[in-house]
Amino acid sequence: MNTETFWAQVSAYNEATLPVQAILILAAATLTYLVFAKPGAKTDIWMKAFLGLAFAWNGVVFFLIFVKNPISTFFGAPLFIILAILFAVDIFTKRTEFRFPDAKWKKGLTAFWVLLVFLYPLIGLPLGHTYPRMITPVMPCPLTVFALAMVTAAIPNVDRKLYILLLPWALAGLPKCLGALDCYEDCILFAAGVYGLILLVKNWKAIRTPRWTGMP
Repeated sequence: MNTETFWAQVSAYNEATLPVQAILILAAATLTYLVFAKPGAKTDIWMKAFLGLAFAWNGVVFFLIFVKNPISTFFGAPLFIILAILFAVDIFTKRTEFRFPDAKWKKGLTAFWVLLVFLYPLIGLPLGHTYPRMITPVMPCPLTVFALAMVTAAIPNVDRKLYILLLPWALAGLPKCLGALDCYEDCILFAAGVYGLILLVKNWKAIRTPRWTGMP
């Protein structure tokens, strides 16, 4: 995609959907607090419902209506819609249990990734990206960083399929680090993908399998 076309489409998306994005950002901040302060079954349900809704919103509205290109249509939209379905299904299968990790280094990194998500617009300012031509915290890339922060923190109590499907979009952020679309903010996305991949490999055997198989 042409860089100018991309940022023009982002601008149109922001101007048309800012109230919805504001609600989603507030929900993300509130649920992050709940995962930290009041983890449990109810918080899990709300977080999964939020992630399901946010991924569905991006899959349909962002990729199929506003930021239209072959990658969005044939990769981004299907991937995000599948992730939305998996988060929704997890409300009932209860494979993922959101918690801030006990280890101090991992707790610190979780907070670091979440903070970067909410700072995406500020990080874009020195790069010349001002509203409405800026990446907001609930667009596909920062949303993926947020979801990865949550699922890596939940290890080993996380749905392995869901975890794996977050990685392709994150690791596909590498071209942005090399200047694609003049969107250097998404170096955050790629770095989060590498972090998520390392923890997935490291904890592969520990990550939970479906409850109904009777396997550990």
